Amino acid sequence: MRILFFLVAVLFFLLQAAPAYSQESADTIACRQKQASCSFVACSAPAVDVGTCKDGKLKCCKW
Repeated sequence: MRILFFLVAVLFFLLQAAPAYSQESADTIACRQKQASCSFVACSAPAVDVGTCKDGKLKCCKW
């Protein structure tokens, strides 16, 4: 019975911490509002660089 209580407590702790990792940065939200997409590489020819994503780690490209 004690192991069941322990498992429930661990499960509750893990599920409570999960939303902190799902929050997007402000620049990523701004990129999505511009109807653009985040890219790991520089924007290709038809796309235009309109900002950054993931706290400046990615490029925000709009077609």
